[in-house]
Amino acid sequence: MIDLIRMSIPFNEDFCSGDATESHGLVDLQVCQWNGAKLESGEVEYEPDGSVTVSRLRHPFESIPSSNSSLSFKIYSGGLNYWPHIELKASPAKLLQGHNVYGTCDVEKCIFALVQAFNVGMPNLTTMLDWHLAEIQHIDVTFTAQMESQSQGRQAIAALKNISSGQTRSSKNSHATTCYFGVNSQGKKSSRHKQLKIYLKGAELEHQINELLQKVKNSNIPLYKKQLDIMQSSEVRGFAENALRFEASVLSRMLQRLGIPRLVSEFIDYAKSYEGCLIEALWTEAFKDVFAALGNEKMTVFDDEDILNKLKIEFGKVSEKTGNTSYAKANRLFRFYRSFKNEGYEEVKRTTAKNTFHDNMRQLCLVVSKAHLQNLKGIASNVVPMLRVINVDFSKQHPASYVEPEHLCDQISLRAVS
Repeated sequence: MIDLIRMSIPFNEDFCSGDATESHGLVDLQVCQWNGAKLESGEVEYEPDGSVTVSRLRHPFESIPSSNSSLSFKIYSGGLNYWPHIELKASPAKLLQGHNVYGTCDVEKCIFALVQAFNVGMPNLTTMLDWHLAEIQHIDVTFTAQMESQSQGRQAIAALKNISSGQTRSSKNSHATTCYFGVNSQGKKSSRHKQLKIYLKGAELEHQINELLQKVKNSNIPLYKKQLDIMQSSEVRGFAENALRFEASVLSRMLQRLGIPRLVSEFIDYAKSYEGCLIEALWTEAFKDVFAALGNEKMTVFDDEDILNKLKIEFGKVSEKTGNTSYAKANRLFRFYRSFKNEGYEEVKRTTAKNTFHDNMRQLCLVVSKAHLQNLKGIASNVVPMLRVINVDFSKQHPASYVEPEHLCDQISLRAVS
């Protein structure tokens, strides 16, 4: 699916000063404000007579609400080394259907969703732009592997953090549910061609739902309630629950390297004439080094989700200050339990300090019998090739009941009629 599009549209020369042939010029931000943009000032001066002078005008990223989600845009006013333009950024999946757990690979439909949302939200500002020169700057292409459980998904993330192949190396970070490639240890992008992100979609969706619950509580904006209803649906939540998401941010330099046009009109035509699915091809190219490495890697699979859940119930601790529940002790005991599966009872007992071993055993046996632990021999039957565990099936990227969303312009027309 297409998860995000970032595109730039230059201003028409009639609204700019400068030389378009030399790619430098300026647009009058005040004219942009008259046409609907909300500006902010870097400097405000109050005169004794009560008048106010503002200067150093700039345009921050501004959000345009649409029927299912919102679109962000920003005006870049120009300078000596670039032509003034507007940047649009949004998830077409969210614009078309209210969530991005799954979605469409239709390039034209996704691009037109951004264009339509901007044209409806900023009807005057859009007339100042040269749309035939619009370019793709960045496109996120995403596909999902369904894991057997959330626990197995976290194990896969931990294993993926050790992967490196060719020019693709994982970035060390502290997120238990996310793994990055093409991002340095400070969280900054280290590649101008692509960035890769592998994460548990269920955890991200629950975070988004919690944020929306707070927004619904604090405001009466109908859009938030609509988004919340969509995200909380059993179909969306069910698909996201055990989903391991592989997201590739394909930047303009990668498109250039692959000989793919960046002009929006040409990009759409290229996708239409492409033999197969262009989005699948871009994703496969972006992740080829990672999956090449996976072919030689194995991981230990523990499927005792029930034991982990029981440990969380038994040892979860609610903070009096924040109200959040900590599962640090439960996770520590679960790692102790997994050591039995990996090494066997006798080996764990032999290599663990006596007091530590007995303390952990006493607590662990509240949810699992000692006889079960003593029968774990540490055999390697739970060590399997990672490719067997992480299987991205292009034919199973949405629920069986999924129906392609209508074009955004058609959705708006239908709502106007109804």
